[in-house]
Amino acid sequence: MTRGDASRSFSEQLTEIAASEVGKGARPCPQCGSFVCVFLSRYSSPPWQLFECSACSFVFLRNPPEYKRLISEYAWEKTRVAEKGRRKRRSPLLTWVDGKTRWRLGVFSPGISGRLTSLWRVGPVLDVGCGAGKRVPEPYIPIGIEISEVLWREADINMRARGGRAIHAPAVEGIQQLPDRYFTGILLRSFLEHEAQPKVLLKECARVLAAEGTIYVRVPNYGSLNRRIRGAKWCGFRFPDHVNFFDRKSLLQMGEDCGLRLDLINPLRLPFDDNINAVFTRY
Repeated sequence: MTRGDASRSFSEQLTEIAASEVGKGARPCPQCGSFVCVFLSRYSSPPWQLFECSACSFVFLRNPPEYKRLISEYAWEKTRVAEKGRRKRRSPLLTWVDGKTRWRLGVFSPGISGRLTSLWRVGPVLDVGCGAGKRVPEPYIPIGIEISEVLWREADINMRARGGRAIHAPAVEGIQQLPDRYFTGILLRSFLEHEAQPKVLLKECARVLAAEGTIYVRVPNYGSLNRRIRGAKWCGFRFPDHVNFFDRKSLLQMGEDCGLRLDLINPLRLPFDDNINAVFTRY
């Protein structure tokens, strides 16, 4: 049996899925490569199937959309609007409270720009999943990777105006086009949970990161108290966009496997935070 919630049903505990049973095209564990896993029916949303690896306990979506479907059909600018509408219909009061909380936190925090400028030296910065290309603050030179065709076109215009550019490709294919140890900073803000090959991507990030560079990472916190309380209604479950579900241990382990050291930005409030905010640096 695997580690997991005490609330897991007996049938779930017995649902050991071997490689010969998962069917053609099933995704192995992105952390260790195992096909042996447990189906988390209480968190899944048909046709999207959430599993926990029996070998390393990593939680992941077994059947994410193909990359080609992310270019248009499941492009972020479309799924974001659909997800906001779904949450508002399902939990209107909680959606309102969440919006007010985000506004309050924004007022009393230095903001993402202030955080990033305190982490990075001036130079080229890579934004993976860059959206419209406006997240990298001045005075850095922004280089972006974006799979959505609509957002890539906008990002390329915005980034070229600052001496950079945007690459239209899946994240791994895009970063493989870039030179070794080139970037003083890398932005993985709300992206690693979307990537079907997160470990491959982190290894590539380690390759292109300058010796004293820093990677800022933000992912939903599967280990949060709110996930345990809210269950399937937890805000971190967003199918089929979110395909990886990290807690502190799994993010730490994946980083170490890629030669990266993890330092939490929010260690004290992490058990109660729906997100993990951290930085990766080279060992």
